[in-house]
Parts: sequence; C-alpha cells; structure tokens
Amino acid sequence: MVPISGIRNLDDPVVNLEHLRTFARAAELGSFTKAAVSLGLAQPTVSRIISELEAEWDGPLFYRTGRGVALSELGQEALVRAQSLLRDVEQISEDLRAFSRFPSGNVSIGLPPSLIGAVIPELLNQLRRELPGIRLRIYEGFSEQIERWLSEGIVDVGIYSKYKEGVIKGDALMLNSRLVLAGVASRCDLPAELDFERLADFPLVLPALTNGLRMAVDAVARRTKIDLTVVAEADSILAQKEMTLNCGCYMIKAPHTIADEKRKGVFASSVIRNPYISRHVVLVTGQQKPLSRAAREVAARVTSILRGLSSET
Repeated sequence: MVPISGIRNLDDPVVNLEHLRTFARAAELGSFTKAAVSLGLAQPTVSRIISELEAEWDGPLFYRTGRGVALSELGQEALVRAQSLLRDVEQISEDLRAFSRFPSGNVSIGLPPSLIGAVIPELLNQLRRELPGIRLRIYEGFSEQIERWLSEGIVDVGIYSKYKEGVIKGDALMLNSRLVLAGVASRCDLPAELDFERLADFPLVLPALTNGLRMAVDAVARRTKIDLTVVAEADSILAQKEMTLNCGCYMIKAPHTIADEKRKGVFASSVIRNPYISRHVVLVTGQQKPLSRAAREVAARVTSILRGLSSET
C-alpha cells in the first residue's frame, strides 16, 4: 500500500472544523470520492484537505487500498480526537439553540423490566409537574438489547445491569445491591442472611439462561458444585412473583424489585452470602448524536432516582 501524502501550502489556513469534518467523513466512508459526494465537494478538494492535514500533522493519514483508502496508525488516532472535538462542537450548538427554551421534545429511554416500576412513575410525575414539554418514549428490554439500542442510536438514555461476586465500586455506579432469596412471608422464616449453598433446599423460579442474573447465579453454582432446583423459568417479573405467591416457589432478586411487597408484609427475603452477588446498575447516554437538553434533564433525574433507591436498599 502506498502512503497518501502532500506538501503543506504555508499560505493556507491551519486545521479548521471543516477540514476535520472532511477527514472524518473520508475515514468513515473509506473513500475520498464518496466523501466528496457526501459533503458536496469536488474530489480534488478532499484530496487537498487531506494533504494539508498530513503536512500539519507530519505523517500519512491514509493508505490506498484496492477498494479505496484505509486509515494509518496516525489516522486512527486523529479520527478519535477529531470525532470527539466535532461532537463537542455539535453539543455546544445544541446547547446554544436550546438555551432560551425550556427543555422539550421526545426522549427515548431503555431500561430492564425490574426497574420500570421503580423509575418510570416517579420520572414521569416529575416531568409532568415541572417540564411538561418533555415526552418519554419507553423501551423495555434486557441489558444486551439496551446496549445495542444505545449503539444504534435508538435510545437516548440506557439503564442496564451487571452482576458480579463481591462489592462493585466505580464512578458510573447508580445502584448497587446484593441479591436476595425471596418467598411468601407467611410460609417461610428466612434469616437476615443465607449461605449460597442453602439455595439447594429451595424450589426456585429464575429467569432464562441468557439473563445476566441467571448467568451469575449459575456460575457460582457450578464453581461451588451446588445443584439448584429450578422448577420454572420466567423473564417476566410479574410471572416470577405470581409463581412465588401461589406455587410455593422462591425468587432470587435485587431487593428494590420486591420492596413494596416487603413493606406490605407479603414477601420476606434473605441476603445471599458466601459469596455475595452484587447487581450493578449503570446509566449510559447515546453517542450517535448530540444529547438534547431534554435528554440530559431526563438522565439527571433518573440518576437521582436510582441513587435514592440505592440509599433505601
């Protein structure tokens, strides 16, 4: 492959935003010609801009291939920085356009079924009371789906869970809770904490094998050689609760998912220990487009709600 290089004309201006946009589009499309068509420029203009950038940054940004162009090592590093700067500029523009307005518009949020009841009613009540111009679009799914929706730009705000043995810490932590075994209060006398090996004594209703909670529990069971008695599988929290209430079964859940039933004396629970398994809830915003003022407002309010749940549990 042959490096694409050029000689800098010292009378031309140094790097500007349009140069960065041209470079980023050429990198994304893998072709100077396609980038020129996309930007409404002549192909020689794109080539000249790339040559000027290569002269400014003292190295080749692209290599010619049989199918177009590919980024050099310098080009890969330049693209990361250029995209970051362009996103910042777009965000500034969005902020300034929205500065004189109350936040308004549609905000898409993706979250797992276990957090719908704890987050959405409080969030919607706040918005209707204080920011009625914001309209929520709710997407319900599991962690893998939500991560994909974020990467594809389908949702603006995503909340999903990770499960891990021990205590999880980090700046992104919104909610951290230890899993519990839960059953009908009138039929069981559960201690405050229960060793993991004791789970073998209970008929369990668990999510399907692809669920993050289920994978974490199964991993510990395999490692400790504990045979769990799984009498039914259900991803629906409502189905799990109904079977627990009416069929003598037990669930493994995060505490906040049964908080209302515990307050009413319907369910009792015991923290699973040796080992503890923690549920780590994170909030992530999309990177496919500048985050609107309304979306940032929603993200801030959801963060506050989740941290409130963490203090309760």
